[in-house]
Amino acid sequence: MYIIAEVGVNHDGYLDKAINLINAAKECGCDAVKFQSFYADRLVHPSAKKVDYQLRSGDESESHHEMIRKLEFNGTNFKKAFEYASKINIDFITTPYDPFSAKEAYDCGVRKFKTASADLSDLYLHNEISSFKDVEVIIATGMSDIETIKNTISIYKNTKPTILHCVSEYPCSDGSLNLNCINLLKKNFKNHKIGFSDHSIDNVPSLIAASIGYEYFERHFTLNKQDEGPDHYASSDVNEMKNYVEQIRRCIKIKGLQIKNIQKEEMGMSNRSKKAILSKVNLKKGTKINLDNTYAIRPAENGISIDKLQEIIGKELVCDLPKNSFIQYSDLK
Repeated sequence: MYIIAEVGVNHDGYLDKAINLINAAKECGCDAVKFQSFYADRLVHPSAKKVDYQLRSGDESESHHEMIRKLEFNGTNFKKAFEYASKINIDFITTPYDPFSAKEAYDCGVRKFKTASADLSDLYLHNEISSFKDVEVIIATGMSDIETIKNTISIYKNTKPTILHCVSEYPCSDGSLNLNCINLLKKNFKNHKIGFSDHSIDNVPSLIAASIGYEYFERHFTLNKQDEGPDHYASSDVNEMKNYVEQIRRCIKIKGLQIKNIQKEEMGMSNRSKKAILSKVNLKKGTKINLDNTYAIRPAENGISIDKLQEIIGKELVCDLPKNSFIQYSDLK
């Protein structure tokens, strides 16, 4: 189970805020923080309009390009954030939006990359990342179909990217989540880890996802949902993220393993509520145990548990046994 706090652009371009977010993610129990690597001039044409959810950021006259430029986080700031995450032992992931930004992050030391849903078909970007050595790659798959995912995955010859099921809306509705597509993803992408990039309104979808086999989880993370940037509103704050992490990890613990046996905490109940096997009549040495000359009564801890009845049927007594005696293994051969 791997949980990523998606800082994204919620640092709002400030290093001190980025450091605070890294600390908070560590405190919440997340395995990783994820940033974004881009330059406005390489990502957005000046004529581009904001996506609907981004209209919450800045004034009405601010363009998409202007918004993106304010949220750049490169150079010294990026390197310091990366080094700080390493120092406090939390994984650092970045989402590059162009080949130049990807190479820059790699040269900085980043070895974990996640690509955005919108860039699933960006061969320029994926060709660059696939050329890197010793990297882990995570690919979000919102706004796509199986064939598009296959085309992108085929680029990666030296690694098996983790595939994140995603719905690209912030937040997204219950009816669009379609978590059962994990079965289709597992069928088509054998030996790939499958995760969930969670843009839902609460923890329920991720708990369902954890219970049916998703292994990676990503959720947007902020220090203050009321901050002005485009992603704060649909992000989890510190208290929500702590709860998110705790509940997912609890769900995995509850899910357990594909085994059925007596749990340690059941032993007391088993010893007292299960029955033990007794002699129904006076039994002579050499008598073979059968269902007619025995019966069972609580507690199991006084003798041989009823669970072991099949094992002792047909065994011979090595001594005389009075009526209503709890049979012991030492009485049998």
